[in-house]
Amino acid sequence: MPTLPQILKPASDRIAVGHLRAQPTQHEADTESILAPAARGRYKIEIHFGKDRTSHGLCSMCLTIWESGLRLHGGGDEKMYWCGYQDCRKPISVSNFGYAHVVCPLCRREQFLDEQTKGEHVKYLIRENQRVGDLDKLPTVQGEKFCKLYPATIADLLVATFNDLGRDADLYLKYHPLDMRYEGKNETVADLKRLELARIKREPVIYPLARIIKDLTAGADLKARFLAMITA
Repeated sequence: MPTLPQILKPASDRIAVGHLRAQPTQHEADTESILAPAARGRYKIEIHFGKDRTSHGLCSMCLTIWESGLRLHGGGDEKMYWCGYQDCRKPISVSNFGYAHVVCPLCRREQFLDEQTKGEHVKYLIRENQRVGDLDKLPTVQGEKFCKLYPATIADLLVATFNDLGRDADLYLKYHPLDMRYEGKNETVADLKRLELARIKREPVIYPLARIIKDLTAGADLKARFLAMITA
């Protein structure tokens, strides 16, 4: 028999649904917070540029984040996601995922893993004459950030992502001629296969954490270093 979807608790019984979180403590900009010897970062930030990449104009790109070496007994990377609430948008490890939903470890609010699962839950509740409540208003996590930005804005995004990951990440840049067209609301398997193909097909340019630490302790500006890597 098919397994019925797990029903989420009513909004009144769930954690902080719809309530604003307290503002998180920001990471300090100084280098003391990252002075830790490491051959590589705990995380990876990957940015994939499309065929229209330029050093001065708008660039199509996709940003993803990963936990390093968490698959196959340390032999692979585990993808991470961003919180779906606009006032949070912090990284979430898949270790926080439950069946079809997740509670963000930072803002403590519940959300779905994808729109399809969300829709199935809502339809099931309606079919069973159960209260939907605010279930249909919950957001979904975000696995990729597809953007078209200027290099300086991309550098700002990378700095923010680096800080959100505890300043413990390697940066990987990949340049490829594959089409980066994407519409988040109509994500398809083809979109993700195209991204994965680009991820494994091209050799990346790597800015490892150890080198980042070395440059920052020497007085370099993080945004300037990331911008130089983007426009090289």
